[in-house]
Amino acid sequence: MGEKIPLSVVILTKNEASRIAECLQSVAWAQERLVVDDGSTDSTVEIASSMGARILKRRMDLEGRHRNWAYSQARNEWVLSLDADERVTPELEKEIQRLLVGHPTCEVYAIPRRNYIGHRWIRQGGWYPSAQVKLFKRSVFQWEETTVHPRAITSSSKPWGTLQGDLIHFSYRNLEDFVEKLNRQTTLEAEKWIQDGRRMSLGKALWRTVDRFVRTFWLKRGYRDGFLGFVVAVFAGFYQFLSFAKYWHLKQGKEGKEAKEGKERAKALISPPSPDSPPFRARLSVVILTQDAAKTIQPCLSSVAWADEVIVVDGGSTDGTLALCQAAGAKLLHQDAKDNFAQLRNAGTQMAQGDWVLQLDADEVVTPAFRQALQQILFGPVFHAAYKFRRRNNFLGHWMRFGGWDHFSLHLFRRGRAQYEGRVHERLHVDGSIGTLREGVEHYPFRSLEEFVDRQNRYTSLEARQLVETQGPHPMKAIWRQAALKPVKLFWKMTVKKQGLREGKVGFIFAGLFAFVYFFKWAKVWEILNSEEAS
Repeated sequence: MGEKIPLSVVILTKNEASRIAECLQSVAWAQERLVVDDGSTDSTVEIASSMGARILKRRMDLEGRHRNWAYSQARNEWVLSLDADERVTPELEKEIQRLLVGHPTCEVYAIPRRNYIGHRWIRQGGWYPSAQVKLFKRSVFQWEETTVHPRAITSSSKPWGTLQGDLIHFSYRNLEDFVEKLNRQTTLEAEKWIQDGRRMSLGKALWRTVDRFVRTFWLKRGYRDGFLGFVVAVFAGFYQFLSFAKYWHLKQGKEGKEAKEGKERAKALISPPSPDSPPFRARLSVVILTQDAAKTIQPCLSSVAWADEVIVVDGGSTDGTLALCQAAGAKLLHQDAKDNFAQLRNAGTQMAQGDWVLQLDADEVVTPAFRQALQQILFGPVFHAAYKFRRRNNFLGHWMRFGGWDHFSLHLFRRGRAQYEGRVHERLHVDGSIGTLREGVEHYPFRSLEEFVDRQNRYTSLEARQLVETQGPHPMKAIWRQAALKPVKLFWKMTVKKQGLREGKVGFIFAGLFAFVYFFKWAKVWEILNSEEAS
């Protein structure tokens, strides 16, 4: 038996306090365990250090470059590269131990991985064995230094080997984590397409979307994993669609242009109070819901500076939102129920002292025309207990007139005559008649598609939980119908029935994204129900 070759295990981390211990424990037998941390703000570093790991710190720039730097810091020639969500099985440990006694026949080895979403092993759809280069001599191996999906590069003249033992890969904690990571990866993918000068069309993107779904679900037999296999296949297609949508948006040059135009438009909408205006007969309280809205709230606050009272109901901001609100003279109300919008709005209403209450979000701006309509109500006789008003929505720098997003919003009412119900997509229940104002507010909900997906990911998790809590278990037949058929009907309704195609390419992307969002919700309903069954 030859001399045992020493091994360095290199682990990349960022805020992995909940997972790093198990990862390190699975490689406790290695001669060196090196953790390269990307600025964790939790106890990742402390836990790793307490378990005897050597700690280095470096900010992630390009994934490939970051990994290559980490490997160069290892003390041994042979490296096993891991992420904190990976575990070495006992079978794989024994195989590596045997391999590193004497002279391995190869210098680069791929290792099969069992990929999990939550506690579910994805066996089909190309997710297993999904072997990836993990064990190698660092002098002959590196990753391509690019933004996303770097390629493995080797200078070795020997062929690659493949081990038989598996790595356990807890890829995603749940479907919300899945969407969150997919959102980040598609942003990098779109940026890479731009940098590489790649030409992408809507037709090609749609072909790739369908192709990835068919490959994953049918050709790679994802259907054998049941509904979860369908979910994985849909996400494979959505990756292509969302990457194109972000690519197209970047190509339009609207990431910078939209922010500038939106800021200028919002500034133009601000109507400072006139010193010659007589006092109102009725008083108006404006209630604004916020959470980390420092980048959007200033135009909103300025557009309602003329109101008798401005109340900001904050769900736990950690940026400069509260300082901006205080500087504007707004009253602050701190609430812990950040995921219960009805409770937040009702709390603001209870604090209000005005005769009328106008509820806004931090990304909405009151127009001069709407202010004039409000003043007529405040000065005039009372005809209704509440009023619905127009909400003009901006999507990717485009004002959506078609597709179902040009609608009325019911958020103006006499105090004491209305109350909100519903945790997500809250509804106002009014005691009395409801009037209609043709004027309204300007709504700037998303600064980017990444922000859009991030917000919808959070909302759909809340909606799914609310559906399960209020309606109880759903039969699988109903879940299949909602997840597989309803998104298609929703897309058709938005593009054809509500004429979203009249908006051009942006209308098509808009409808496609909301169809996928509807799918997210029902996939998460299924996940919740199955998690409860498993527990």
